[in-house]
Amino acid sequence: MARRCSARTVKVNRLYTYQEASDALGVTVQTIRSWRKQGLGVLTQRRPHCIMGMVLREFIEDKTRKVKHPLANDQFFCMSCKAPRRPYGLMADYTAITGTSGRLEALCEVCEGRCLRTIRAADIPRFRKSLDIAIGGDVDA
Repeated sequence: MARRCSARTVKVNRLYTYQEASDALGVTVQTIRSWRKQGLGVLTQRRPHCIMGMVLREFIEDKTRKVKHPLANDQFFCMSCKAPRRPYGLMADYTAITGTSGRLEALCEVCEGRCLRTIRAADIPRFRKSLDIAIGGDVDA
């Protein structure tokens, strides 16, 4: 499993060697070297090679920035596939979280794993156009 490191531990006004950067981030030196191959800017004019703190922080923030994938009305996020998927049989169960929002739960049509989606309660009629939604104990929604 990939380990996440925090860009907050990097001081932007400092130069880091590979070892210092790995110690500050809690990753191996080999990870820092592989980041260089992926585009991390390194000062190579003299030895030891140095990494500017500002460049290192920006690189980590770019790597960890979440990419949003908007879902269609008939799609959920599959926890097993880690991808947007349609629910098996276009059926879902709605569970209220608060008075204004809730969670749709379904089975993935690909792996039959758990699929989730958080929606507003006011949006249930819009989702019912493409899905068969059971609310709480409601069987014939």
